[in-house]
Amino acid sequence: MNGPDAPRPLTMVGLREDAVVTVADGVLTITHPFGRTAVRGLPPGVQTVLGELPGTLAGEDELAGRVLAAGGTSRDVAVLYLALAKLAPVLVHAVEPLLRVVPIARDAVFHQPALAPDDTVRLSRFALLRRSDDGLILESPLSRHVVTLTEEAVPLIAALGRPVMVKQAPEVLGHLVAAGLARTDDTEERDPALRAWDFHDLLFHARSRAGRHDRPFGATFRFLSELPPEPVVKRPPDGPAVELYRPSLEEAAAADPPFTTVLETRRSVREYAGPPTLRQLGELLYRAARVRKVVPPAPGMPYEASSRPYPGGGAVYELELYLTVARCEGLAAGVYHYDPLGHRLHALPARPEDAQGMLSVARLATGGLAEPDVLITMTSRFQRMSWKYSGLAYGATLKNVGALYQTLYLVATAMGLSPCGLGSGDADLAARTFGLDWERESSVGDFLIGGPPRAAASGS
Repeated sequence: MNGPDAPRPLTMVGLREDAVVTVADGVLTITHPFGRTAVRGLPPGVQTVLGELPGTLAGEDELAGRVLAAGGTSRDVAVLYLALAKLAPVLVHAVEPLLRVVPIARDAVFHQPALAPDDTVRLSRFALLRRSDDGLILESPLSRHVVTLTEEAVPLIAALGRPVMVKQAPEVLGHLVAAGLARTDDTEERDPALRAWDFHDLLFHARSRAGRHDRPFGATFRFLSELPPEPVVKRPPDGPAVELYRPSLEEAAAADPPFTTVLETRRSVREYAGPPTLRQLGELLYRAARVRKVVPPAPGMPYEASSRPYPGGGAVYELELYLTVARCEGLAAGVYHYDPLGHRLHALPARPEDAQGMLSVARLATGGLAEPDVLITMTSRFQRMSWKYSGLAYGATLKNVGALYQTLYLVATAMGLSPCGLGSGDADLAARTFGLDWERESSVGDFLIGGPPRAAASGS
């Protein structure tokens, strides 16, 4: 905050460092990460001044002085101000030496609010302060700007956890409000749409889709020259394996109800007439999750991929299946890893109390209605997906989980089993139970399989 003898911060503007300015046929074009912005009819002096702006900062009065020094007129200065207003998607606003407001979306707008000295400002509840390659940045999924901060600004940001009067730091607070990182009202607490969002959900939504950020996005293969891709199939654990039944798909198709009947009768079933059999479990996994074939690397896909019964983004198939078995005819209770290529189960040396904990968490996820027979836990080998994709890797993993959920639902329904996808699980407990490094591979989905539904059972 400003003390009585502190120098007044300087408000300045500039263009994003990665903006490229070109002038052709009297049109000044600025190319930036989210498109191009063109301005026509600019006097030569204004073109020159704007062409020098990328990566630099100057006060608007200083820029006007440069235009006049180059032989421009007061009309040219007015054109400069109009041009700056049109360049909002790439125009950086700074309060030196404290912060810089950098646009990160094509429709970024920066309007300085009219603030009275006694108005109060508070940080948005969706604001996030984090480290980046360039130091500290403040961002929010509600904002189309990020704010880079110097150390001198941190005490003020910390104070903004509570309302701060504008007169304490008018330039800084004005810039934060204009950028959408701070507010003068309680809209976020009153607006039903915003109240419904948890902080992490809104941030994840905004950053895992294009439009509200300028980060690399999509199939960027950012680790192509640094790290090898994860193998297409995880190496199974050592030790004996349980070979699983491989059904005849022709016979299964002949025995299945019509697809529309399967789709319309699909339910989440939490009460069972009895446990499934090992043969049924083998058929379910074969029809829903096996590796049908391995696809070698090819141009545009520099990694081994695979084909499986459920769809997977980029044919990456980063999901692994672990089974915690309480009751299954023909299979001992315990914890297993499913090998989708060999179509077999490998027993894991899990502690009985951890296995029981997995089943207890699953029971709680059903509101205490189910006594789990078989819990299928889906984990993600994160690096397998993020090796290819930037920005959307985790979002794509969750979509893949949903695709596998539906495939298990439909196959289990066709087989007369009891499926139930769960909305939550314990990632730390799963990592301990399966012997995983939580940062490399962690649980992202949980699914119950029981035997035939109890006659009176109903679901959703």
